[in-house]
Amino acid sequence: MSDQLVHISLRSPLRRAFTVLPLVLALAGAWFSVRWYLGDTIAEYLNPDDRGIENARLAAALAPSDPVTHWTLAELEQNKLPPDQINLAIAEYEQAARLAPNDYRFWLSLGRALEQADEHAKSEQAMRRAVVLAPAYAYPHWYLGNLLLRSGNEAEAFAEMRRAGDADPQLQMQLFNMAWQVYGKNAAQLNQAIGSSVETRAGFTRYLIDLRELDVAVQFWDGLSLAERHANQATGDELIKSMIAAKRFSQALGIWNELRPNESLRGQVGQLIDGGFEHAITDASSAGVFGWQIKSLAQAQAAIDSARAHSGTHSLRLLFKARAKTDVNVGQLVVVEPETQYELTCFVKTDNLESAGTPEVQIVDIDGNVLARSQPAPAGINDWQPIVIAFKTGAKLEAVGIRIARASCGENSDCPIFGTAWYDDFDLKRRG
Repeated sequence: MSDQLVHISLRSPLRRAFTVLPLVLALAGAWFSVRWYLGDTIAEYLNPDDRGIENARLAAALAPSDPVTHWTLAELEQNKLPPDQINLAIAEYEQAARLAPNDYRFWLSLGRALEQADEHAKSEQAMRRAVVLAPAYAYPHWYLGNLLLRSGNEAEAFAEMRRAGDADPQLQMQLFNMAWQVYGKNAAQLNQAIGSSVETRAGFTRYLIDLRELDVAVQFWDGLSLAERHANQATGDELIKSMIAAKRFSQALGIWNELRPNESLRGQVGQLIDGGFEHAITDASSAGVFGWQIKSLAQAQAAIDSARAHSGTHSLRLLFKARAKTDVNVGQLVVVEPETQYELTCFVKTDNLESAGTPEVQIVDIDGNVLARSQPAPAGINDWQPIVIAFKTGAKLEAVGIRIARASCGENSDCPIFGTAWYDDFDLKRRG
């Protein structure tokens, strides 16, 4: 079979058109792609302070079908143009939302601009659309909640803001601020605004503690179940410390007791906790403001001794190795009744204790003023000896500190101390 040469004539106009058309389409597509790329690049990297609006308008003109260029132009117009020109920004936001109707960012921005223009109904509609498109995101809920609050729909507003706080914990503090500004000390309304989430209610309790609004804080704390309070013990301990600082000692002791599963570490008015040192002081459950507070120093080592005791199995041992003045850091805060006679008893034992200022037991008020003190511990080697201290509380005194401290060394400013002292069986009783 002989080869045949096919010859196509391009002289026909129709044939020339079909031949050139793909090239034209390719060039047109390339042109629109370049325009889109340029417009999108300008919108993404433009400097808002360097002909920002002009460059954003150029980007929108080059890529009119790109929602990002319209969104960028709208944000610049909203932020830089006078408020009476907000409609320019709204038009661009609307165009971005039309081009990308499933992008929550454009609806949220449109809603905020409409609110600025006092178009509250349209603003709410746009923000609700943003919430539907991004239900797990915080900011659509937050801005919708703020809009509803300004519109007087407080119940739904705080419901939206709670969802925002759940999605982004950083917004939770703003939720608390908003609720406090709107409802003040009205606990019932605050309850509705904050909601029933245990984590949120515990967080709001800590927020109130920081504000020193302790009465409202206690109401929210009491609204938690006992198990929920135990799960949020750090908040409870902060509440206790704030109560102590406010001199509300009985309330502080009540909260302390409910957080201590070990009954032996709970306190009562007019009684010490663990006066015989039978429980480990380093136990986390005993840390805080009540119970024994013991700090051991290199030159005044304080520890629980399981080898010697006046009764039971343990005592407190103080081992001194100080060539210069050093103090003792042992004490306990005790809630007492005002205008009441008390008697404190305990026992002390010493071994080779030598100093011009041996330890003594002191009763101090909440400002550290000494109300009564024992005789200094005897020097040398001595078996268990009783200590008895009588004192009376003042008319407004609701707590005292019972502590072990160094007695005065007189003119001996160096006041070295060596040897060991043991203390045990502290007991506080009401007299008469």
